[in-house]
Amino acid sequence: MSTDRQPSAAVGRVRTVRLGRVHLGTPRQRRSGSILDCLVLAPGPEEWAAVDLASGAFVRARPPGPDGEPPLGRGWQALDVARIEITSDGEPLDPARPEAIACGDSPIRLGRARRGAARRLLRRLASPERPGATLLASHGPSIPYVDLDGTTPSLMLIAVAPRSLEACSRGSDDAVLAFSWSGGTHQLPVAEDRLRRAVLAAAPRPLSGSRLAGVLGGKPSLVLVGLGAVRGGHTPKQVLAVLGL
Repeated sequence: MSTDRQPSAAVGRVRTVRLGRVHLGTPRQRRSGSILDCLVLAPGPEEWAAVDLASGAFVRARPPGPDGEPPLGRGWQALDVARIEITSDGEPLDPARPEAIACGDSPIRLGRARRGAARRLLRRLASPERPGATLLASHGPSIPYVDLDGTTPSLMLIAVAPRSLEACSRGSDDAVLAFSWSGGTHQLPVAEDRLRRAVLAAAPRPLSGSRLAGVLGGKPSLVLVGLGAVRGGHTPKQVLAVLGL
């Protein structure tokens, strides 16, 4: 992976990261002290979803410790490239988050990935659409926590037809995304804060088509689905990111 610079509309210059060839499926040791260069997909305030650029594996990065310190930082966006040092925080394996890693310090921003290269990589990582395929290896909007053993991924990237996407409000503080995939229609809560706020601001009118593309900064074509926090003994499926590439 190499970097070059290009002008930015903001003060200073933005670094553009060229993604090298990612060898999908290459085993990676996630030991304390290991360094990962990751393509950020969903930079949430408490946890990130990202792709390890050495192996193509998904990771869920969190600050070490129950208090979330040190924080992962603000101002991060999807397609930023971050360097993360793994630490051991003493937490046991969470079967609802087998991809989880703890960050030893605040991630280092290496720059932003080129959109074309990011699109090609993420298309390779997207789960194939086929009749009868399920989201996160299960039917329904959630999975009983007792059924999870840590061997099933908690993150799944899918390619969708932009015309099938519609985001709308559900109540005063929630948003849902409806989409078609593998012959089925799905409706999942939106966890990504920017999209959720845009949906609530547009309510009661849903966001779809060009209006949804305007919020995302490009035609939406990829959806990242992940398991959320346990509620009532179940782990709900959520939309962690909608990527406009």
